[in-house]
Amino acid sequence: MPNKSPVTGKSEVVSSSYEKAKSPFSITREFILRFNQTKNKEELLDIARKNIIKCKRKLGLRTLGMGRHAHLPAAWTEVVCLAQCRGEVQDEALNMLYASLDHAAFDCDHLPALFFVAESVLYRLCGDAFQKAYLYSVEIKLAKIGYLVFLRLFIHFLHGHLENFKQHLLKLQPYLYSLSCSKELYCMYPNISSNVQCILKIMEVICKRDLPSESILSPVKDKNADSGMSTSRGTLGWKKHKLESRLLGEISIISDMLMTLPFWQKVKRNSKAS
Repeated sequence: MPNKSPVTGKSEVVSSSYEKAKSPFSITREFILRFNQTKNKEELLDIARKNIIKCKRKLGLRTLGMGRHAHLPAAWTEVVCLAQCRGEVQDEALNMLYASLDHAAFDCDHLPALFFVAESVLYRLCGDAFQKAYLYSVEIKLAKIGYLVFLRLFIHFLHGHLENFKQHLLKLQPYLYSLSCSKELYCMYPNISSNVQCILKIMEVICKRDLPSESILSPVKDKNADSGMSTSRGTLGWKKHKLESRLLGEISIISDMLMTLPFWQKVKRNSKAS
C-alpha cells in the first residue's frame, strides 16, 4: 500500500490509518467538513458533481472497467472520499463503487486499493453503525460493498496473492472482534446479516491463518510419487496437504457464494489462461 493516499483521516467511512495527499484536485478533509456543515452548498455541490463525473470515467462503468481512461485503484479511493459528502453525493458515490466492484476484472494490482476500501468500510460498520439502534441506507450499502470487497480478497487468498500483504492483514484484525460484537445489529436485516457473516468468516480465514507458500488452488503432489523423497520432505508435504484440506473445509461455504458473482467467471478464465 502506498504511504500516501488521497483520503482523509478519521472522518466518516475513511480509516484513520491512512493519510491524505495534499492535492488541490482531491476531495480534502476541509472540503468534506465544509460540504457537510454548510447549508448553502450550491458551489460545493457543483465541485462534488464534477468529481463524480471524473470518477465515473476512471471507473469505466460503461466499459466494465476496461479502456485507456479507466484506472480502478485511483477511482475506488476517490469514490470512498466522495462517499463522505452526505446526501445525494454519498448515495451516488456508493452506488458507483458497488457497481464497479461487482463487475471489475480480477487484477493483483488492485490489492492495495482493495485493502484501503476494506478498512474504510469496516471503520464505518464498526463505528457509527454500532452506536445506532437501526441501520440507515448508507450502512446497508456499505455492508454490500464490504461483501464484494472481501470476496475479492478471498479470491486473491485462494490464489496465494496475499503473502506480501501481511501488514495490511494485520490492520484488519482489530475489526474482526468489533464487527463480531456488533453483528446482532444486522440480524434484523437478513440479507445484510448474511453479508456481514460472510465478511467475518473471510476475515477469520485470511487474517488468522498462516498463508502457505503456494496457492491453495495449486494441486498437491502425491507424497509417494517420488520414491527418492526423504522422510522430512514427505512429512512436510503431508502437513501442507493437511493445512490445505483444513482451509478448504473452512471456506467451502464461502466458495459456493462466489459462483453467483459476475467477476467469478473472469477469475476462472484468468486461471485457465495462466
